[in-house]
Amino acid sequence: MTAGVDLAGISVDPVENNHAMVAKLLLPFPLLSDPEGRVIKEWGVWSDGDGGMAKPAIFAVRSDRSVGWTYVGRDFADRPPDDDLFASLRGAV
Repeated sequence: MTAGVDLAGISVDPVENNHAMVAKLLLPFPLLSDPEGRVIKEWGVWSDGDGGMAKPAIFAVRSDRSVGWTYVGRDFADRPPDDDLFASLRGAV
């Protein structure tokens, strides 16, 4: 991992579901719960189609709280290539 980078995930799932997901996938970072979708909507990654759904997104946030890089996927399986993600993290710190 890139030095100086902390990771966290945000999900609209309840806390109990997130605990189970972290344990199942052995995630090395916290998965925070936003069941009302407040943060997800504020960051513009909520889709009202299909009854409402969070788009997969990655935000590289600098220590000064500015956003260094953003990736918003089209659907649940859309993720950036690893090389793009790691390059963005090196530039975000």
